[in-house]
Amino acid sequence: MSASQMSTEDDSRVQQRLQRHTYVVIILALIVGGIWAGWPMALGILLGGILSLFNKRWLQGSLRAMLNHVVAQETGRVPPFTASKFILRYFVIALVIGMAVWTGKVHPLGLGIGFAAFVGGVMIEAGYQLYLGFKTNDEAVSEEASDSSSKE
Repeated sequence: MSASQMSTEDDSRVQQRLQRHTYVVIILALIVGGIWAGWPMALGILLGGILSLFNKRWLQGSLRAMLNHVVAQETGRVPPFTASKFILRYFVIALVIGMAVWTGKVHPLGLGIGFAAFVGGVMIEAGYQLYLGFKTNDEAVSEEASDSSSKE
């Protein structure tokens, strides 16, 4: 297997874990928020989590479209409409958040917590990567120690 195939597979696994970690953070926050702060907080966390997932998916699609166009055209310029879709998501998300807060049925802090769920997922993945790095390093050190003791 070539290095580029390994990189693609590793990237795919990291993306899957990030998605799973984000879902876990949303569900945990939803349960804790619902128990401690009631329905408005839980609804805020749920809506914020949905917006977080929507934002991530739209960002990936917009960025992929822009980069594909730049690579295909080899001009280094992105058409204005493609770039405007990249910015449009901010307005859509702000509109949904504004409408949700205006209704008074969701807690604004819950929206923020739910919207930050991806950040929690990234932090979990960072911890997992640190664990793997330490584990790999410990294995390498123990192999070196066994090699040096067998030479003596």
